Amino acid sequence: MRTITDYKQLNIKDVVSNIHSVKDCILFNDHKVKLTTTSPNYGGVRYWFVCPVCQKRKGTLYHLNSVVACRNCAQLYYPLQENKVQRDRFSQFFYYDRLLSKARTELNPKFEWAFYSYLRYEPITLSLHNKPKGMHWRTYNNKIDYIDELINKALLLSSVINIDKQKHADEISKQYDSIVSQQQTFIS
Repeated sequence: MRTITDYKQLNIKDVVSNIHSVKDCILFNDHKVKLTTTSPNYGGVRYWFVCPVCQKRKGTLYHLNSVVACRNCAQLYYPLQENKVQRDRFSQFFYYDRLLSKARTELNPKFEWAFYSYLRYEPITLSLHNKPKGMHWRTYNNKIDYIDELINKALLLSSVINIDKQKHADEISKQYDSIVSQQQTFIS
């Protein structure tokens, strides 16, 4: 995962302190970057970069290989986002599983131990018989819907993972069969 700390960045705060007169653009690693201004309610002028890719106002731009772009255009992430949904399916599955156990524990703290293990997708009604005291019915129903949504996402990801495993196993068996057939032709 590419994070913002991996690339050289240009922050508007660093540039504004060096601007003594109004300029239309600045030079950053041999790339021209346009500047624009806005007028805050309290008066004065606020400077912004114009992202060369999306043409939006940004406070920070990053230099990637031969392009200068904002975080969104460069598809960069903050270092703390690494703990959230990762890009591979296994990490996504475990992320949704942790969210599911947390949501179930909120509705019934008595059964926290039962929800902490992975891959527990028995029906919700087995462990969540009653609405917690003091919780509105709308909130309870919203949480139940959220739990159902998480279960569906986790089950979908697990089925995709199983399909990928099966494809991988099929490829390995094909390779094995081709090697065995090559060896048999070589022997005879």
